[in-house]
Amino acid sequence: MRGTMISGTQKWLKKHLIDSQILNDYKKSLKEYTSVLILYTLLTFILTYPVVFKICNYIPGGGDAFQWIRILWYTPVAIFNPGLTNLTHDYLIFYPDGIPASPFQSAFNQILSYVLSSIIEIHVVYTILWLFSFIFGAYGTYLLVRYLTGDRTSSFIAGIVFAFSPYHFVHSLGHFGANSIEWIPFCALYLMKMFKEGGVRNSFFAGIFFILVAMSDLQYMMFMGIFVMLLFVYEIYVFLITEKRGYIETLKRIFYKYALFGFVSFIGIIPLALENILTATSSDNFLKLNPSETVTYSADLLSFFLPSVLHPVFGNIMTDIYNNFSGNTSENTMFIGYTVILLSLFAAYRLKGNKYVKFWLIAALSFSIISLGPLLHVNGKTSFTEFNTTVPLPYLALYYLIPFLDNCRTSGRFFVIASLSFAVLLGYGASELLKSNRINKKATVIVITGLIIFEYLAVPVSLSPVDEPSFYKEISQDKGNYALLEIPATKDYVAGSTIIYYQTIHGKSVIGNWAARYPSTARNFELNTPVVRELTYLQSTDDILDQDIDQVGTSILNYYNISYIVLHTNYMNDTEIDFAEKLIQMNLNAERKTYEKDSLIVYHVKKEPLKSFMVLKDGWNSLETLNLEPARWISNNATILVYSNSSRNATLNFNALSFQRPRTLEVYNGKTLQDRQTISTELSRLSVPISLKEGENLILLHVPEGADIPSNIPELKNEDSRELSIEVQNVRLTDSS
Repeated sequence: MRGTMISGTQKWLKKHLIDSQILNDYKKSLKEYTSVLILYTLLTFILTYPVVFKICNYIPGGGDAFQWIRILWYTPVAIFNPGLTNLTHDYLIFYPDGIPASPFQSAFNQILSYVLSSIIEIHVVYTILWLFSFIFGAYGTYLLVRYLTGDRTSSFIAGIVFAFSPYHFVHSLGHFGANSIEWIPFCALYLMKMFKEGGVRNSFFAGIFFILVAMSDLQYMMFMGIFVMLLFVYEIYVFLITEKRGYIETLKRIFYKYALFGFVSFIGIIPLALENILTATSSDNFLKLNPSETVTYSADLLSFFLPSVLHPVFGNIMTDIYNNFSGNTSENTMFIGYTVILLSLFAAYRLKGNKYVKFWLIAALSFSIISLGPLLHVNGKTSFTEFNTTVPLPYLALYYLIPFLDNCRTSGRFFVIASLSFAVLLGYGASELLKSNRINKKATVIVITGLIIFEYLAVPVSLSPVDEPSFYKEISQDKGNYALLEIPATKDYVAGSTIIYYQTIHGKSVIGNWAARYPSTARNFELNTPVVRELTYLQSTDDILDQDIDQVGTSILNYYNISYIVLHTNYMNDTEIDFAEKLIQMNLNAERKTYEKDSLIVYHVKKEPLKSFMVLKDGWNSLETLNLEPARWISNNATILVYSNSSRNATLNFNALSFQRPRTLEVYNGKTLQDRQTISTELSRLSVPISLKEGENLILLHVPEGADIPSNIPELKNEDSRELSIEVQNVRLTDSS
């Protein structure tokens, strides 16, 4: 009995000691991870100075940053106002037709911004999420390197390398999706656990974090997908060269864990990427840009060895060199730092037998090379020697082999994975260095950290003020739906990128503006609509429609429910302001109001009974001249909107000629054929009787024989690739009586 009691007591004590040890380990880990988070937060506030200190009235960066704030604002607007706009088609810009929209460009940030914006202003939410990417980018890398090396100090330094790299800083100034790097190291952590340990849990969490990467930036999803493929191939390679038996079972386990990862990832990313996939596989894939842009926005080889232009000491010196590169500075900033390179090489040398170090070395080199794009760039040049020789690179093969990669023009952004790889290698190298008994560890850590921070330094971070012009606050109280024509939102990209932010205040539709990708027809309304065209592009341009703008200008704006014309004088010179004001005052019935403090001149377009007018709609090629007169080609169909203030019989008069051979022209009003005539290759004047109803009439010009492409006709020796059938000019509508 006594022995049994002693045995029971021993078991109790043993269990109690184990539970106590587990509790102590948990407390120790919690203290460690909390301390690391706090340190990274403080470091973020310091290295992004003065962002956090001006968070109420400024945002980091500018330009595209305002576009992103508008995207964060737009998501809940589209969800909760289906009658106004929707997630897959944005009707609030490029009014009245809108443009297709990718609903989840950065879903993680869009969801968080919706939650936070109910209590915090949207621009403050943007900055909080911006800071979050630095803090958790560093923290995720710490966890990854801590798992791989077991060394807390080197892991902390590795977190600094990934989160505060020049790559991250340059993209943080406007490319909010590219700025959202925080989930990449978390995904890599569970992929490495999957590699080392296997297990359903690790495959599941790797998939979850892969979804979060996709929810931050869809391009990063593709990059991470290539990283997974590289790891998969490497794991099979390691198995084949090390294992001598049990091939089938081991291969099954490898395939199983990656299949589980892929299944979890697929379920999560399909809702995020479906709209992009549908667009990319359609005949009108506006996401795919000219392949030459991929060459333009590739990294330059020199950029790997040059400090960022944001560096407070070397920045001005670097600017002249960076100006030689193609593309822009942000897509060419690949500097990882000499300290990191040296320690990475040290890790590769000291741990050359370590299969994990080998993998990260392969990843660092692979993604660095991929970021160079399809052709080698050196100091802005892609052809070398007197034979103009180009050097093709691996990206050229990936461009054709990997689905949808042709929609990613900025190959330089592949460097984000290389950046993480170098951070891991730095962690290995620093860990090995700190094991030496010949060095002062504290001094070594201070020197390494100090050198890295100095090489990466980008303070003070560029800021842009966030203002709320009183005019926009006034109309935000107006619950009516109408559109604004803001000048020069379309003509000037910098102006447009800032002006679009004001939509988050007033909530009204706007003509034109900008988006990352949009169809080639998106600007047809601006280019084809009288008054709108002249104001948008601030120049007088006669078009093929012959009508008195001073008589019908106000009716056109009223018809499209354009209530205000806003001149942003801080983005316009005196000549442009004078041109716009004269055009408005001579052709429109509008009331002028000045907001000098906000640099705005606002014209309120008055409502009046609509007069008859014409507007070009779909199917017209760009404006050109024929016999010194404005002219436009059509392919096989083109439309003209005719608004008539009464039901009447009218005549549509115009000049026309056919390309290369005679063609038939059929004129419809809606579905009703009005007239059919043969158009010769000689310019002639036509008169087509049409019956107009009161209100909107859509006149269709249809060529049954179709069009020809000049470049397909060898004897013409013409590179014009347009489909041409009939050229039209001097269109005038007259009353038949």
